[in-house]
Amino acid sequence: MIKLETVKFTAPVVRDLPFAETGQRLVWDAGQPGFGVRVGATSKAYFVEGRVRGKTRRVTLGRADKITLNDARKLAAKAFAEMADGKDRNAELKRERAKLRTLGEAMEDWIAERKFRKSTEVGYRNAMKREFGDWLGLEMRRITPAIYQKRFHEIVARSPAVAAHATRTFQSLWNWARADLTDKDGNPILPESPSAVVRRKKIMPKAKRKKSYVSDWKAFFAALDGFETNSNRHQTAGMKFRVFMELLARTGLRMSEAAHLKWSDVDMKAKTFTIIEDRAKNGEALTLPMSKQTVKLFEKLQEHFGGKEFIWGDTHYGDPRKSLDAFRQSLGFDVQFHDLRRSFATMATALDIQQSKVKRLLNHSSANDVTAGYQILFDPELLRNSTQRISDYIDGKGWA
Repeated sequence: MIKLETVKFTAPVVRDLPFAETGQRLVWDAGQPGFGVRVGATSKAYFVEGRVRGKTRRVTLGRADKITLNDARKLAAKAFAEMADGKDRNAELKRERAKLRTLGEAMEDWIAERKFRKSTEVGYRNAMKREFGDWLGLEMRRITPAIYQKRFHEIVARSPAVAAHATRTFQSLWNWARADLTDKDGNPILPESPSAVVRRKKIMPKAKRKKSYVSDWKAFFAALDGFETNSNRHQTAGMKFRVFMELLARTGLRMSEAAHLKWSDVDMKAKTFTIIEDRAKNGEALTLPMSKQTVKLFEKLQEHFGGKEFIWGDTHYGDPRKSLDAFRQSLGFDVQFHDLRRSFATMATALDIQQSKVKRLLNHSSANDVTAGYQILFDPELLRNSTQRISDYIDGKGWA
């Protein structure tokens, strides 16, 4: 807490002011209003306080052991004159410091203000450190379009998809920093993002949306039913993988959503489960109904892991990519975890399920869909018939 006191300043008085035991205290000059000394635990500094355009501003003039009292009074008179003319010295210092802002500092401020989900934050940090790690200590103003373009082509040579993602991340960070660093009139201090050269030259790699999905469910379940792992340490590994894959197929969940489900997210009485806000990609919690087949999957997990935190045991389901590789060999054709989500959506379309319901089942954002905004589908019971039809369709395709 800052304490205030007033004394008549002389050089000996300022010199003999005792340091603060904790925090700071302000000592004002009785002979010159607005002029004072800020006393800390180890140092003292002259300052002035006045108003600029109706706002109170405090300007540090210099350390008391570096400048004399007479020099401090001269500096104070100059600072008061600037304030009277509407000059905000602190704001100008802030702008000057802003010009020296490094890419790494901007990244930390960007992440802190935007409050991304943890997984999103980790992804952005990893992308920036991996592709622009040697730039994080560089002043942003020194990163030019030519420098960026050279780096972009280096990344493209390794992976066009990574180059596109890195550019989007860099662009978002820079645009935020540009809006954050402005002059007194609100004009940006930074130029447009150096990555804009990629857009202007139209050299951004075009993402190729995958179209793969499962069509042979009979082969899929035959391979899944016979799948086992060779893990002696984890006796339930094979069962967990089989349930995990079937759960993805029958719910359309993203891999991370299914992997992080907890028993607190599951209501076996209502036969629903919830993707919490922190795990949902669009940031919106979603409660979904279980089909009869999905109920059996949760019952199997409850038999083995009931009472644990996660439906998979003590921890969330790890990365089962080795199991997926082995499953592919048994299956005889390539399949990715996200293919099951595409398969879910494809079957929903084949069944002519209302697209607004499909969007809700997949928890896709409808922010830009005006019509969808009028269709309130928060009650999971409105979606139960749809999810049951998709599960029945899978079984019909597989065994009919």
